Amino acid sequence: MDEIINPDNYREILSLNELSRLNKILKYKLSDGILFLLSILNSVFIFLLVIAAIIFAPYMLFVLFKEKRFGWITFFLLLVILPMILLLLFFRHVDNFIFLFLIPLAFYYFYYFLLKMTVAEWVEEKSWKLQ
Repeated sequence: MDEIINPDNYREILSLNELSRLNKILKYKLSDGILFLLSILNSVFIFLLVIAAIIFAPYMLFVLFKEKRFGWITFFLLLVILPMILLLLFFRHVDNFIFLFLIPLAFYYFYYFLLKMTVAEWVEEKSWKLQ
């Protein structure tokens, strides 16, 4: 009974719930990868992918921050945000500017793929730790 009331276990359970939710979202976001492949054909798909990334990224960063995964946050900043800033600074006068967003978008989905595999491991580790 004391284990259930223990605040450390409660925090671990909440943490596991957040990681599990992120893991589920990452699994069901596979359709974004399909949209990425279709984005080569149409700029509307690029727009949809950018919107999906903008909506999902804050939640993903929130969970990573809560889990104190600062290496993953730094990796996200270097792999996704930095290239986007550099593109905005140096290539804003290029024709078909929207297609330049394929570069940071490709990095985002590469990061997303790596994170998806890692979060599944984190969920398993936390589950075993709680048991």
